[in-house]
Amino acid sequence: MTTIEKTLIPNSQQERVIAVCSDGQFRTLERIQLEIKRRFNKYDTTPAISARLRERTILFKQGFEKQRLRVINQKTGKPVYYYTLRRITNAISI
Repeated sequence: MTTIEKTLIPNSQQERVIAVCSDGQFRTLERIQLEIKRRFNKYDTTPAISARLRERTILFKQGFEKQRLRVINQKTGKPVYYYTLRRITNAISI
């Protein structure tokens, strides 16, 4: 854990999801879950993480937008979804 991560320990599940997903890496829900466990020693379920990622208004208020990448698994032929959060830049100038 870096010095910044130690000083900015998230207090809520939403904050943990934002902390993990806002680094620019695309991850599956399971990888997000493992990263939360590794960084913060908290166990958040994949359905709960998915719910936090669906809360668009809260993410938007925090200055983030969800990006989703759909990849077909070559072995099963089923889609696998990867998620990341990107910072929203203000496109409207006053």
